[in-house]
Amino acid sequence: MLSATVAAEIELPLPEITIPKLIEEAKQQPDPDQEFHPAKHHVKIGPIYPIYYARKKKEGWVELTFTIEKDGAISNILVTDDSGGAQFVTSAINAVKKWKYKPALEFNQPVQSNIHNVRLTFKFDRDKNIREKVYDYYMQGLAFIAAKDRDGMDEIYEQINDLSYRMYGEKDFADVYTLNYASQINNTELYHTTLKNVELISIIDTFPDLWADLAMEKVKLLAEDHKLAEALALLNHIEAEKSRGVEQATMASTREQLNQHINSEIDLVVEAKTNKLGIWQHHLARNHFAITDLQGTLEHLDIRCDNTRRLINIDESSEWKIPKKWRDCVLYFQSEKSAQFTLVEFAGS
Repeated sequence: MLSATVAAEIELPLPEITIPKLIEEAKQQPDPDQEFHPAKHHVKIGPIYPIYYARKKKEGWVELTFTIEKDGAISNILVTDDSGGAQFVTSAINAVKKWKYKPALEFNQPVQSNIHNVRLTFKFDRDKNIREKVYDYYMQGLAFIAAKDRDGMDEIYEQINDLSYRMYGEKDFADVYTLNYASQINNTELYHTTLKNVELISIIDTFPDLWADLAMEKVKLLAEDHKLAEALALLNHIEAEKSRGVEQATMASTREQLNQHINSEIDLVVEAKTNKLGIWQHHLARNHFAITDLQGTLEHLDIRCDNTRRLINIDESSEWKIPKKWRDCVLYFQSEKSAQFTLVEFAGS
């Protein structure tokens, strides 16, 4: 079994506050020896900043997934998460609808492809990306940690986590401070809870020197939660970034452990809860799975794979087996209200 460990106190550099860039899908180079070649973007148009939010200096982001059809057009857009703001969501969807791709190829024939996840950010072009208040709290907190001033640390923890974050990247400072605070007071539960919610997609811009260490910690935590395919995907991203400070031997050893766990005779049990949009997503490591202990109501299961998509009514069955020819698959469970359940990926599949 893989286990996640709480890192020693993280040594934080003085942050260079940077402006996050538009996050696009990782560029993939086709392998001529492979039978499946991913789609490649051809036309990408950025979203229009909603005037109402611009006047209020409100920033945010939208995460969504979509299908690329055989002709390169976009379909089946699904918003999976956002920072808040209906106009951001509308603008992001309208932009993605206009995108064009060179379609995926399977055995040199165009095929539908369904695993395309992006985050569109809405931000102002300026030198500093966060408000002075957030930065001041963060720096005061580091000083209290260095002085081992528990009262001061506690006060900053409450203050920085009680802020309403309007600027893209501000939450990163609260999360990084909280991780250091949790390590200092030996609060493992707070450390893990915060690490689960850390947005690595923006941390890589706000804390570039810290990103790789946090990402490796998150790989361990994902493995402990039996989200093995997601852990492997993150490990691949760390390797692609050629991150300093992460040894190749460490990544190779972690990869081997993850693959051994996937191929083991142990069922993978994952606890699930739909988010504020009524969605819970999971990257499958195996092709035979079921849900149990459902609390609430799930309406649909949207199965999106490399070359196939299926929308299934949950009432039909609580157990599914996906053909291996569908290749890599991600599940999107949808509900109108919050729902909790357990997902089991069966061994030997």
